[in-house]
Amino acid sequence: MKADDLRAYLLAQLATPLANAQCRLVLGFSGGLDSSVLLEALCRAGLAERVLAVHVHHGIHADAQQWLEHCRQQAEQRGVAFASEHVNLAAGGNVEARARQARRAALFSHVGPEDALLLAHHRQDQAETVLLMLLRAAGVRGLAAMAQQKHQQGRQICRPLLDCSRQQLEQFAADWQLQWVEDPSNEQLHHDRNFVRHQILPLLAQRWPQAQQSISTSAAVLAEQADLLDELAATDLQACDGDLQSLSLPRWSELSAPRQRNLLYGWLRQRGLRAPSAQTLARIDTELLAAAADRQPEVAWPEGAFVRYRQRLWLLSAAARVPLQQMASWHPASQPELQLDGVLIRRADASAGGLAIRDDGRPLTVRAALGGERILLRDQHQQVSELWRAAGIPAWRRRRLPLFFSGDELVAAAAIGTADNWLPVPGEAFFHLLIEDSAL
Repeated sequence: MKADDLRAYLLAQLATPLANAQCRLVLGFSGGLDSSVLLEALCRAGLAERVLAVHVHHGIHADAQQWLEHCRQQAEQRGVAFASEHVNLAAGGNVEARARQARRAALFSHVGPEDALLLAHHRQDQAETVLLMLLRAAGVRGLAAMAQQKHQQGRQICRPLLDCSRQQLEQFAADWQLQWVEDPSNEQLHHDRNFVRHQILPLLAQRWPQAQQSISTSAAVLAEQADLLDELAATDLQACDGDLQSLSLPRWSELSAPRQRNLLYGWLRQRGLRAPSAQTLARIDTELLAAAADRQPEVAWPEGAFVRYRQRLWLLSAAARVPLQQMASWHPASQPELQLDGVLIRRADASAGGLAIRDDGRPLTVRAALGGERILLRDQHQQVSELWRAAGIPAWRRRRLPLFFSGDELVAAAAIGTADNWLPVPGEAFFHLLIEDSAL
């Protein structure tokens, strides 16, 4: 591809996000060769006004501040909006992974629902990723590596240079007389990706000059196959009477072992959860299915847990297993919403349903159940925990359901209803409350 052809190529790659007039193009701008070429190409394609270049300052290298100033100057020279983010890496091993996670989170903070995040990965990056995934025993989805366009966390990600070679980008940079920064850590061979880049790929190219192109083509084929497996997982989830929360264990048990695993992996992707190891998934058979019928066994890993409850397999995020711990004093008449540990409680119109509670002018105390609470329903004081159990609400869910008190009196309970003497009365003020849990 020649530099003159890049404008049409870029516009074709970005056709989907550009169709939305409100879409900003948020560019991950490190100041290196790849992102510098992409920034210049976007400007030459007439898209400068829609670009926001975001530089992430990790503070790892002594020249990090100089790199930030270089990126700021490059954006200003082109009339492109610029932002920077300083991040502190979480403690632990694998600096590459921690830096990547921090960088992605920082970039996402600038990407709105209608925007697109642009990353400057190219063909060599793709080949490196495929080889690394192969060495990590990844499945089809992992070997598909990076997608040119995908959605993640409700945001659109585009890699418009993914089909370009490193040599092409170097030629573009020379033709356009670009300046960029070089990160010396990219030469350190103790990093896995750098070892593959500097030792493995050149050796492969000596024997097979088209190795990078062939690996990239294989990744594209595997991406199609992974999509087909996702379609099969969605079909099987429906056949197992499943949704994002749970599925029928008896029906899941009727599937072949490969389809069981494929369904679980597809289910995890739908929820945006990282899959555990194959050994962890194997514990579903040995621990969840083999346990006594009156038990609620679970198989947990850092991202979440599989739990058996009433002949259904539940998929919980890590946050869904954390009990509601906060307590607040709240008056819905003056405060439209309340956030407690990821649980959103908001005032709504009567047409939206939810809890309808008489407003006596006093604030409500909102907290989780501590045990022993009783509510007046149908002229009887009934124990809240027993009502939740009878309704089939699992124990982990009960621990995140809020109760509403006026003074010491329980006036309403989530998933149960409003106490008899706190139901709305014609002619008196009342409010409707909706409860949403982001952990589910």
